[in-house]
Amino acid sequence: MIGNNRMTRMVCCLAALLWLALPLSAAKKPEVKRIYMFGFAASLRDSTAFQTDIQTIDSAWIDPTHKMLVDRALYSLQLQYHMETEEHRKNTVCSIFFGTNPRKVQRKWAKVKKRYEKDPLLSYQILPKERFAFKAEQYLAPIIGDEVFMPDFARSTTAPAGQNPQNAPKK
Repeated sequence: MIGNNRMTRMVCCLAALLWLALPLSAAKKPEVKRIYMFGFAASLRDSTAFQTDIQTIDSAWIDPTHKMLVDRALYSLQLQYHMETEEHRKNTVCSIFFGTNPRKVQRKWAKVKKRYEKDPLLSYQILPKERFAFKAEQYLAPIIGDEVFMPDFARSTTAPAGQNPQNAPKK
């Protein structure tokens, strides 16, 4: 009976390890797709809100498993940096909205605009593309511990131009 419990525990541990390792091996590669996106920035300190025009990003990385934009926080940081440096608005909360269907993104844009435009206590402005434009982010492989986890599909996109990814300097 004791031997049976050990065997059961060992089988359960092996099953758990395989279950945890499965997503790493079965993870789908991010795909480069065209997306449509806009940003929204709000400051609660001075009751101001900004909304960007809808913009097209031709080379955005999309996770095919979850249909999410890879490194989407970097796009909100682009908007936040613009708000701080160009618009001189500190402490803004920035978010982005994106999709691969331009009609759905247009409807979401209109819904956000309608919600904030009618508030008389809020200063609402639209940032045209001439004042702010999103830039496509480069996909970088995630870092796990001290080692860089770099799937085969990402090796060619992470090294600086003219440098072999295996010979790239480690930080």
